Amino acid sequence: MKATICVTSLVLAILCLSFTTGPRKQYCNNRFQFCMEYPDDFKANGESGNGDGQTFSAPKSTAKIWAYGHLALDPRDLDENADPDPLKHEFKTSTEGLKLAYKVIKPNFYIFSGTNDKGDIVYCKTARHKINYMGSPDSEVLQSIMIIYPAAEQDKYKDYCTYIAGSLK
Repeated sequence: MKATICVTSLVLAILCLSFTTGPRKQYCNNRFQFCMEYPDDFKANGESGNGDGQTFSAPKSTAKIWAYGHLALDPRDLDENADPDPLKHEFKTSTEGLKLAYKVIKPNFYIFSGTNDKGDIVYCKTARHKINYMGSPDSEVLQSIMIIYPAAEQDKYKDYCTYIAGSLK
């Protein structure tokens, strides 16, 4: 009986999630070895020339998603006063000019939400991973998914923000 209830609950949870988030497509980045899903009504704008990521646009360009990666280099190579942790440096750089409403910083990822100078909502997760990058095992990279959308469309995109929070594990 308990097993039936658990299985039924799991099936209902999956169905509810699929109804709230809608159909999706998948994008995988071979260079930085991560995949992400995006709403199927978004247009993929083509991977960048160097293969570091791709952007996706909502119909009528009301929202945009960025999925990208890069090597986690020592920030002190660029600025001797920078925090030596590439993830913390990336957080500081990514949130400049934003009014943050929410942030979580852990040793291997950060998540933030805030508004930009236009009043749009910016939601991002960046994770640190070690991958075999171009023949160099254990290369440290940062992988990111970010969505920016008008505050008036928060109900429409809040489920996608939940998806981002659970991604890039």
